Amino acid sequence: MHFTVSQKRKTKLGDYRHPFKGSPHKISVNGDLNRYAFLITTLHEMAHLTTFERFGNRIKPHGDEWKNEFKAISQPILAKNILPEDVTLALNNYLKNAKASSCSDDRLYRVLKRYDKRVGVHLEELKTGAIFKLNGKTFVKGKRLRSRFECDELSSQKKYRVLGLAEVEVLTSA
Repeated sequence: MHFTVSQKRKTKLGDYRHPFKGSPHKISVNGDLNRYAFLITTLHEMAHLTTFERFGNRIKPHGDEWKNEFKAISQPILAKNILPEDVTLALNNYLKNAKASSCSDDRLYRVLKRYDKRVGVHLEELKTGAIFKLNGKTFVKGKRLRSRFECDELSSQKKYRVLGLAEVEVLTSA
């Protein structure tokens, strides 16, 4: 297996690639993650590797087989009580029905964000109508849609759904 600590990526925390044409399994995890997010992401990707070893590519990437494998490889970490209590509780809850990304579980994502070194302003903290920047684009915050907000990008007038926990640069508050 080839393991890489990668630069920050906007769209994913980690990645797994199965062996192809003689190349080994490949796992990459973003190096900017806090220690707990890094560990959980690594376990997530390792579960893909062990699931591939057992079932090949005949199953869904985040199907029941993967979920069971993720639970199984997480148990030794949880049993050793090396994680803070809030992370342990959130991870145990997440493992009941793990999703494709830890970011998709609001509770786990919020708990893991507590351990980030640099904490910016989250979109959900801004008032409706506030103007902010995200990934080089300028937006106006709109109405809440569950965990996301409908935001208008100023230059194109396109509507985007932005996660409330997205760290943004505030340009003007409403």
